[in-house]
Amino acid sequence: MKGETPMKTNEQDTVKSLLNGKYYKVKKIVNSMVVLQSEDGRSQILTEVENLNLFYKKKEGMRA
Repeated sequence: MKGETPMKTNEQDTVKSLLNGKYYKVKKIVNSMVVLQSEDGRSQILTEVENLNLFYKKKEGMRA
């Protein structure tokens, strides 16, 4: 999405998937890759940092 600023995301932030509505915790950020872990800890997603802007929304006020 042109003109949109990248989401500022840190490890331990919580993000919500715009595709399935589930919440994920940012477990690890290495270079351009991010590991997201589901709230229940049963699944993980590996994605590029750039995808956070497209498919996820940061849960404001939530650092766990």
